[in-house]
Amino acid sequence: MRVRDSLRVRLRLVAYDYLVEPVRVLALKDIGPLPLPQGAVNVRRGDELDVPRWQARELERLGLVEVRARGLDIDTVNMYHYKEKRGQAANQLQSIPQDFYMAARELIERLDEMIRESPSTMLIRDREVVEKNLLDIAETRLVKLLRLAASGGEEFRERMTPEESIAFDAIRAVVEVFRDYVKGLAGGGGSG
Repeated sequence: MRVRDSLRVRLRLVAYDYLVEPVRVLALKDIGPLPLPQGAVNVRRGDELDVPRWQARELERLGLVEVRARGLDIDTVNMYHYKEKRGQAANQLQSIPQDFYMAARELIERLDEMIRESPSTMLIRDREVVEKNLLDIAETRLVKLLRLAASGGEEFRERMTPEESIAFDAIRAVVEVFRDYVKGLAGGGGSG
């Protein structure tokens, strides 16, 4: 049970890192002094600046800023889904953005908000497609991570998201312990 808890904590830290990452915003109104990690900045309408993602979300919710880079959209998720499913060999990971899973979660949250504000069949369908494709991408990549962990797979490390890298390390540790155990049995060493 401790291994599961440790993995959950490490995955939560990835989410935390995502929230403190700076994003570019455009001030829609005079904000005045805005506390930032590097110190307070006097923000006026039209200013562009980098703020932590969590702060950008809150400022946007209040109608004070517009986030400049939105991250993922439905077409991009569909493209990654197609590439991952139809891609190269069964054990090769396609390159996806490092923040793919967190950005996909944000996209789903935006779609949920749009559905709450103005429900439509098209929005509901879009949300269902994004969720289905996200889960399918994750499952496909997990199967590839399992194969890579059994065969080494370090050459694909740069194509892994932080979440996948955590899973890969855990899977590889299990594979190594099991292999050592079986080698111990085969060598007459008992239970290893």
